[in-house]
Amino acid sequence: MNLFTHSKHALTFCISALFLLACGPAKSDFEPNNSYWFKEKPAQDNPSLDKDIELDVAIIGGGYSGLSSAWHLAKANPSLNIAIFEAKQVGSGASGRNGGMVLPGSEEMDIYEEGEASKRHYDITVSSMRKLEALVKSTGIEADLTLDGYLEAILDEEDIAEYQDYVETANELGIPLEYWDADETERELGTDRYVGAVYDPNGGQVHAMKLVNALRKAVEQAGVTIYEHSPVTDIKEGKQITLSVLDKYQVTANDAVLATNAFTSKLGYFDGRVFPVHAQSAVTEPLTAAQLEAIQWQSGMPYFDTRNILFHLVLTPDNRIVIGGGNAEYEFNDGLVYKGDLNAVSDMMMTELVTLYPALEGIKFERVWNGVLGMTGDSKEAVGVMGEHRNIYYALGYNGHGINLAFLFGDVIATLYEASRTHGLIMQSKVCRCGCHLSPHDR
Repeated sequence: MNLFTHSKHALTFCISALFLLACGPAKSDFEPNNSYWFKEKPAQDNPSLDKDIELDVAIIGGGYSGLSSAWHLAKANPSLNIAIFEAKQVGSGASGRNGGMVLPGSEEMDIYEEGEASKRHYDITVSSMRKLEALVKSTGIEADLTLDGYLEAILDEEDIAEYQDYVETANELGIPLEYWDADETERELGTDRYVGAVYDPNGGQVHAMKLVNALRKAVEQAGVTIYEHSPVTDIKEGKQITLSVLDKYQVTANDAVLATNAFTSKLGYFDGRVFPVHAQSAVTEPLTAAQLEAIQWQSGMPYFDTRNILFHLVLTPDNRIVIGGGNAEYEFNDGLVYKGDLNAVSDMMMTELVTLYPALEGIKFERVWNGVLGMTGDSKEAVGVMGEHRNIYYALGYNGHGINLAFLFGDVIATLYEASRTHGLIMQSKVCRCGCHLSPHDR
């Protein structure tokens, strides 16, 4: 079984069934970002679009995908006139609300079916993480990005043999995973809840919004304009693409990038293929020195567990625990406004946290928030180019691997753009260089 998909398949299947009942896209609603991370957003917003403009490339969405696409396109083609259009503030969506884990591979990676191709797939995502790390360092912004590894913690003894076999197979392919027994797992994580774990030396954690800030700085230094509070409300395709922004301004562009992930169906694209799932996270108040000593999370290594609806935990540099998961909800008709009960979710996550670390009994969550992920029914991420004139690019449907894959897919989009403009290359249904599904989905 694929280690990277084991924990999410049941969730994807169940929500896909619900999705089939949706009655069609409704007008998007953009909720404010009230996450712990978003406190690090810039003090001043960028201005909104206030006139009609013409561009070479218009990028819709100011999260990791949009920022990465803009940066890679601008670096490869410095003369391009590129602008990003963000409905609220850069990082307002999942990019500024996630759990802070950076993972290699992808949801669709399967070492048993792919064999050697899965090693190439893995290596490309690891290389992308290192490129991201170098870019962040070049901006001078401290994003709390550490790539010292992570764990998948095993809950049930009956699963041990399966994961041991997975590690052995991965090692034969050259993927550097390690199986840890219960004692070693407890020494590293400080909890006896798990019967073992799989350690991956690649991957780690990041401050979600500080990473947005670093990418934003790199993008603006590359000459890209960012318009905030500038939602795109309509797209008309043609040899030139026309965007309606704020329902009153017209943007004409030769090419456009859909970097809208869970919001994509609201623009009339990928309806029935990519759908929004609401997932929640919470952050504790800072742990005291006594609490840190008591929980014995000596490694500070981020981890998630092997449940179908999993939990994931990160220990921040300022000694807070960010915990997420255990719950995921689909709102009928691709609803983007969360209608669940955050108090109930908070209680559920606190129960799990104290089960893991009984010494934290009585600790409080400082903040609990909701985020909207882009999920796909077939667990395949999507990156490519489509449309009659092959000038609509897209990167979306990350299924929980968005931090790393969004950056990688921005690189892929720039490569596709260069190929199509320089050589007239049209990408049909193929596997891109990252091993992810690349296809020209129709509107």
